[in-house]
This record gives sequence, C-alpha cells and structure tokens, in this order.
Amino acid sequence: MIRTVFAIWLFFGVFISGFARTLTLDECVKLARENYPSVAQYGLLDKTKQLNFANIAKVWLPQGSVGAQITWQNEVAALPDVLTGILAQNGVSYPGLGKTQYRVGLDVSQQIWDGGRNRAGKRAIATGTEVEKSALDVALYDVEARVEELYFSLLLLQESIKSLDQQTTLVDSTLHQVNSLFANGVAMKSDCDQIEAKLLAMKQQRARLIASRSSIARVLGIFTGLNVEDCELAVPHHEEIIGSDATHPNLSFFDRRLTNITAQEEGIHASVMPTVGAFFSGYYGYPGYNMFKNMQNRRLSFNFMVGLKLSWNFGSLYTRKNSLEKLNLEKQMVETERDVFNFNNRMAIAESSGHIEALREVMRNDERILELRRSVVRTAQSQLRNGVIDATSLLTKITDEELAENELVTHRIELIKAIYNLNHLRNK
Repeated sequence: MIRTVFAIWLFFGVFISGFARTLTLDECVKLARENYPSVAQYGLLDKTKQLNFANIAKVWLPQGSVGAQITWQNEVAALPDVLTGILAQNGVSYPGLGKTQYRVGLDVSQQIWDGGRNRAGKRAIATGTEVEKSALDVALYDVEARVEELYFSLLLLQESIKSLDQQTTLVDSTLHQVNSLFANGVAMKSDCDQIEAKLLAMKQQRARLIASRSSIARVLGIFTGLNVEDCELAVPHHEEIIGSDATHPNLSFFDRRLTNITAQEEGIHASVMPTVGAFFSGYYGYPGYNMFKNMQNRRLSFNFMVGLKLSWNFGSLYTRKNSLEKLNLEKQMVETERDVFNFNNRMAIAESSGHIEALREVMRNDERILELRRSVVRTAQSQLRNGVIDATSLLTKITDEELAENELVTHRIELIKAIYNLNHLRNK
C-alpha cells in the first residue's frame, strides 16, 4: 500500500512539474525591478526636474506689477508766496500741488544678465535629480541582491526535493524487492518494516522541504508579482567569473554627489556677481513728473520712464568663503565614503573569490564520493538479493548515497550563487 501511494505521489509530482512555468533568475530580477514601487519615482523625478527648469527659466520673462494708491500729505511742493503774488498780479495762477494725490501704475523689469545664476541653478537642479536617481539605483541594486538570495534559496530546496524524490524511488524499489524476498521466505518482516519506516521518514522530510519552499516562494512572489510556487526554477548555467567595465551603482552615487556639490559651488560664485536689467515704470494719476505744470492745474496725466539698471548685492561676499569651505568638507566626506566602499568591496571580492575556489575543489571530491556511493549501493542491492546482507545494511548505504548527493547538489548551487554574488560585486 505504501509503495502504491508513493508511486502515485511521484507520478503526479513529475506530471505537474512538466506543465509548470520555467522561471529564470534574470527574469526574476527584471520583474522585481519593474514591480518594485520606487521605480515609479524615476518618472516623477524627471517631471519634477522639468517643472523646476520651467520655473527657473521664467526669470528671463518680463517681471511686472500693477498698483494703485491714493494719499494725503500735510506738505507739498509750492512756489514762494512772494513769487505767487507777483504771478497773480500778471494774471497767472499757481495754487500749488494738491495734498491729495492718486495714481494707477505699472512697473516692468527685464533681466538682461544675471551673473550666471540661472545657469548655475539649472545645473544644481539637474545634478540633484541625478543624485536622487542614483540613490534609487542603489536601492534597486540591493533589491536585485535580495532577489538573487531568495532565488538560490528556493532553487536549493527545489533541487533537494528532486534529489529526495530520486532516493525515494530507489527506496521504494528496494521495498518492492524485499517484499518479494519476504514472500519467498528469504527476508524477514522486520526488513520490510525498516524500509517502510525509511519511506515514511522521507515523506516527512519532503513535507518539511515543501513547507520551506512555499514560504520562500511567497516572499519571492511579492518581489516579482508572480505565483512562484507554481513555477519551475531554472538552474543558472552562469559558472564563469565575468569582469565588468560598468560602474557600480554605489560609485555612480558618490560621483553624482560630487558633481552636485560642484554645481552648488558654481551657484555660490554666481551669487556674488552683479546683475543688469532694463525697466519701465509708468503711471496715470496726479501729480505727474512735471510738477510746475501740476501746480497750475490738477489734471490727471500719463507719466513713464525707461532705463537700464545695474545692481550688486555684495552681502553674499560675507558668507562666500564659509559656504565654499562647507562644500569642500562635504566633498571630503563623500570621497571618504567612496574610499570605505572600495575597501570593503575589494575585501568582499577577495573573500568571494576564495570561497569559489574552495567550493570547486569540494565539488570535485563530491562527484567522486557520489560515484563511489552509487557503486556501493548497486553492489549492496545485488548482495541483498543473494542474501549476503540484510535490509539494514542496504538502508545505511542508501542513506550514505543520499547524503553524498545532497552535498553535491548543495555545493553546486552554492558555487553558482557565489559566482553570481562575485559578478554582482563587480556589477556584472
């Protein structure tokens, strides 16, 4: 009965896996990047940059203001009383300016030269956006590393389950053989019971592996947006260490931060430069620019002036030196962070390279050990049929083969994982 149940179980496992979708590591990484929420920030950062560019460019548009006012003042310009009297004797009336005055005016200015402030501002915006994008690149790079870690953990469980199924088939075949020997009076009932117990233990072990696989698959599914539990993971064939000329995201992050600091320095230099602009100022009201005429009558008139204006706010000179020194200190901190990263990354690469060489040596021994264990099991099966050994001795040798195969599977996955990790450190 046990043998029949296991046969059905293995059949359906193979049948279902034959129709399962095959999922590769590269596909998982690609889906994880596309599915990660922060990916949307790339587009938002570009839109924000364009809006900031549009706002800062408006400084070149004419700037203006419209205003209206009415005032009363206690003193106004007037001719001396003696002169007013003389003019009055000649029939000329000069009552003077009215104390109530009113106007509706328009002031317009046009920037001609801003000392490089606009250019420096745009550069600061552009480099700041690149810094934020680079920070997202680093975050997504870490996501890729996490996805690779989950993938290989899941792959190891998948391959362990396959290896266990192969061993289960071998033990099931042995049980069938021992049952035949028991029917012929060659084996004892205890031999059959021991093998059935081994099958049940294998079933329990498979259930534990399936539970672990399901747990990790759910996490990987969150990253990729797929139902990974229904997928068959492909074993990567990437077993070569590949060099890369690509810049590591962390190094790009440091470079862009330094570029942004340089852009801020340009802004400080531009802030101490004078500006040149044209202006128009006009109003309709009373009094006008011709005060003598308005002393004779209090009529409303149009008045305006146009001109060029140079202004220099030298207050920024007081803080220029300290501001530049502050940015220089920020540069030094970024460069120190980059040096620390390079140091740690070189150590990680050296450790990973040593680990890869050790695993390759271990695997060569694993393959030879497994070959020997399989040969021993085949001999033991023949000895069991001839009554030379009992079922307990055969199970011990099968267990040794199972352990040897598990070691080989584990080390093979660990080797591929280590190579991927090394290439990841080298940004390949």
